[in-house]
Amino acid sequence: MDKALFVSLIGFAFISSGTPGPNNLLLMSSGALFGWRRTLPHLGGILLGMIFVMAAAVFGLGTLVENWPWLLTIVRVLGASWLAWMSIRFFRNAIRPGQSTSKADGASISRPFFFYEAVLFQWVNPKAIIAALSSAGAYIAIAEFAWQRAIIIVGVFLVAGLLACSSWMVAGDALNRYMSSGKSAPYINAGMGVLILLTAAFILLG
Repeated sequence: MDKALFVSLIGFAFISSGTPGPNNLLLMSSGALFGWRRTLPHLGGILLGMIFVMAAAVFGLGTLVENWPWLLTIVRVLGASWLAWMSIRFFRNAIRPGQSTSKADGASISRPFFFYEAVLFQWVNPKAIIAALSSAGAYIAIAEFAWQRAIIIVGVFLVAGLLACSSWMVAGDALNRYMSSGKSAPYINAGMGVLILLTAAFILLG
């Protein structure tokens, strides 16, 4: 294994996993609204979904996209549409009348992602797809066989994703603790709705 490439892969994985994006924004909002414990299935779904996407990229997803580049456009449109729908949910929850102000009732305002939703979302998450294709292409020389590259790339991204995404989730949980408990839910919903909608627009136009 090329050690220089391996170090470069680690840096790329942490940058890709730690910078703002759909996964991290949704994790932060979920942590803020429901706490980190109830957000764990969402985190687990992201990690498992990324394993599938990364492995698929190593074993030929990039070739598929090269032959049919319009597939990436479909991913962008689907990902942006999903995020736009999520942002509308946050806006609705922010302005819903008669909502409770207690933290215990925060779950009635909306709900966290289910595990399977987070897994499936990775297949329409342009940032995840692009990171997977980029790593599979840039680090093809990190190991001789595809299965070895898959283990190395998936392993590095799994560790980086766990650390980086957990930080966003915990940051969201801390955000709600610093903001008057359940009373902050409408403001968090509105703020996350704006951020997610801007992310959707960036994905669609970028």
